[in-house]
Amino acid sequence: MSTARKILSNTAFQIMGRAGVGLLSLAVIKIITSYLSVGKYGEYTNVYEFLALFAIIADFGLYTIAVREMSKDEKNISKILGNILTIRVLVGVIVLIGVMIGGFLIPSHQGTQIPFAIMIATTASFIALINGTLTSVLQEKYKMQYAAMAQIFGKIIQVGYMVLVAYVLFTLDTATGFYNLFLAGVLGNLAMLVFTLFVIRRYTPVRFRWDGDRIKYLLKQAAPYGLALFLSNIYFRADAILVFNIRGREEAGLYGVAARLLEALSILPIYFMNAVLPTLTRHIKEKRDSYKQILQYVFDFQLMLALPFLVGGFLLSVPLIHLISKPEFVSGFNGLAYGSDVALQIVLFSFVLIALNVIFNFTLIAIGKQAQLVWINGICALFNVIANLLVIPTYGFIGAALATVASEILVFILVFITVKRFLPFTIHLGRAARIVLSVGLMGLVVYLLREPTFEWIQNWNVLVLVPLGAFVYGSALFITKAISKDQLKMLKR
Repeated sequence: MSTARKILSNTAFQIMGRAGVGLLSLAVIKIITSYLSVGKYGEYTNVYEFLALFAIIADFGLYTIAVREMSKDEKNISKILGNILTIRVLVGVIVLIGVMIGGFLIPSHQGTQIPFAIMIATTASFIALINGTLTSVLQEKYKMQYAAMAQIFGKIIQVGYMVLVAYVLFTLDTATGFYNLFLAGVLGNLAMLVFTLFVIRRYTPVRFRWDGDRIKYLLKQAAPYGLALFLSNIYFRADAILVFNIRGREEAGLYGVAARLLEALSILPIYFMNAVLPTLTRHIKEKRDSYKQILQYVFDFQLMLALPFLVGGFLLSVPLIHLISKPEFVSGFNGLAYGSDVALQIVLFSFVLIALNVIFNFTLIAIGKQAQLVWINGICALFNVIANLLVIPTYGFIGAALATVASEILVFILVFITVKRFLPFTIHLGRAARIVLSVGLMGLVVYLLREPTFEWIQNWNVLVLVPLGAFVYGSALFITKAISKDQLKMLKR
């Protein structure tokens, strides 16, 4: 199988898996927002934002480093995996215990259910970290269809238990139900881990190892990227946490719906770059000029992926929020000036920038310059926190959404310039113009049909317009030749 085909098929499995998980995640949002009040949903989202802000330290950048190292040394995959598992567990236990303790110390958490909910959610996070480490083997072997199956299986378990909580077991007891919503995440992640373990054993033994020299090397390689991830997580998470602490749980709940959607979407470009990383690393290491073609291919694909979400989501933000939550979250409800729909329109611009930024982040990892991400993300984290502190008191979660977009713009400028310093490449925009034209045609069709379909089936029109928009966009990509002949050949196979 050709390199391009491996990358495409591996990414396709991940996108299909993520699409399945994404649909189930929408079900999760619908269940929780229907079950809890806007304010209580604000508490729910704050638990995950607080946990995710610090749990990324436990990740330590080990997944990406594992994929890179396995692609460079395929004969020692079991040793690399065993040592990374050891590091993961030791770092994870220390960090996550600190997170649980910290949850009780935050003033805004006092008198709420948040501290104990953090303890439950932390358990789910730890299981997910272990699963992610194992998945690095599937990534290197281009067998991510199994990882996708594991994710979907785990998500089904989670959603199933949430349905029981909200509609059977604790329908009237939302206080107890609140904790059980987090327990659903534990059960789902545990099911995912068991599935992954069963598959991984086909490719390599799974056991903990302690090879002193290799441990030191992996820590040295992972530490800069791990720190960079933490700093990037600050400018990705700080806004929601600050909204909760400055403007209260209701605004945090309104912003939380849009933030959850952005988080779910943001995994897609990362999946693609994880699929590309082994190949990109080899081509750069072997000093082949073909790495330039890979970067161009990646740039085009990321635009092709991100732009329809921006245009479609912007035009259909109101029916989308209606579909996945309830009227209380939409602008205009009981005089609500700005709802989750407006926040979604703004943060979708961040998604396009994230899709492009991740290209250059992973390129720095491929050339062993991940330490550069520390100062880049450090500057952007500082900028983001200052910007949020300036705008949230006055403009609330709308200001926070705008600060997020501004932060991603800054990231793009810094990371692009940095990669150019170490690696010569040129990005051609010919195909990008065709992609923009294609998504413009899609947007025009959706815009013209939005009102007529609303009169017909109200906010359910999104179920008609999304597949229709996808068909128009796909057709336009072929008509404008935004997809090359080589890509067509791969798709036909």
